[in-house]
Amino acid sequence: MANDRIDSAAEHEPRTENREQEPRTESRRKPDAVSVAILAGLVVLITVAALNLFETHRQRNEFTDRMTQVLNAVNTRPVANPANPPRPEGPDPDKVYTVKMQGAPARGPKGAPIKIAEFSDFQ
Repeated sequence: MANDRIDSAAEHEPRTENREQEPRTESRRKPDAVSVAILAGLVVLITVAALNLFETHRQRNEFTDRMTQVLNAVNTRPVANPANPPRPEGPDPDKVYTVKMQGAPARGPKGAPIKIAEFSDFQ
C-alpha cells in the first residue's frame, strides 16, 4: 500500500529527463485585446502631444509677430510738436464763464466778491 502511494505520486510528478531533451521552441503569442488597446492609446497620446506642440509653436510665432507690430507702431508714432501743443478737450481752462445763480441754493453772503458754483450729476 505504501508502495502504491509512492508510485501514484511519481506518476503525477513531471519528468525532468524528457523535458531537458525536448527542443525548446518559442511560440509566437497573438496579441490580446488589452495589448492592442494599450498600443492604440499610446499612438493616440503621442499624436495629440505632437499636435499640441505644433499648435503651441504656431501661436507663439503669431504672438511674437503681433508684438513686433505693436512695438514698431509705438516706436514710429509721430512725436508731438512742442511749439503747437494739441488743444485739450472740454471747456477752456483760461476762459471765465458766466453762470446764472438766481434761485440756486447758496451759502454765505449774497454780495461776496467771488462765488463758486459746483455742478454734479448723480446718475
